Amino acid sequence: MTDSHKATASLAIFGGTFDPIHHGHLRSAIEIKETLGVDELALLPSHRPPLRGQPGADSAQRLAMVSAAVAGEPGLAVDGRELLRETPSYTVDTLRELRAERGAEVSITVIMGSDAFNQLQRWRDWQSLFRLANVLVLHRAAHPLAMDEQVANFVADRKLGSASALTARSAGGFYDTGLIQLPISATDIRQRLASGRSIRYLVPDVVADYIAEHGLYTQ
Repeated sequence: MTDSHKATASLAIFGGTFDPIHHGHLRSAIEIKETLGVDELALLPSHRPPLRGQPGADSAQRLAMVSAAVAGEPGLAVDGRELLRETPSYTVDTLRELRAERGAEVSITVIMGSDAFNQLQRWRDWQSLFRLANVLVLHRAAHPLAMDEQVANFVADRKLGSASALTARSAGGFYDTGLIQLPISATDIRQRLASGRSIRYLVPDVVADYIAEHGLYTQ
């Protein structure tokens, strides 16, 4: 498969710990889907992110919250494969699995925030991400795009003219963009719950109900 292989269908992967999933995640997911024009956007909860601490809710709980949050939303799906791994979750492994399942002609675009992309040189086999997928980077206000020099040189001739151009090719493209991102933080939500404060309107009601039912994030 070459970087410029013409795509016949399109999938975007939006990963995160989702600890818990909130309206900021969901609004971004919808905007990404619309901006890219992809057939499907899959939220991908991470089991054990290599560069982050352990999540506050366990894998099954986070998967249940994400599934409840997107239920019935056209074009949004949940991919729980990383939660089945007993080892740290590496994006390159997930993309290899997806490419084997979906085939060479499907456009796969992995979404990451500028904070994560600024550390891309630390990711396992990061150059292979572009052989397996396109990469869309979302600017985050608190984390200006400041990519490593090696990464900057690598992506310089891969940048496309628009986000929607990513879906025309199976892999190898790069684009960075800003989207409307609601200033909601999972860390803040966990802190509010630990101190007994309300999280109403920060997360979907089904997620708030699940958190209350299971007594999550109270310590």
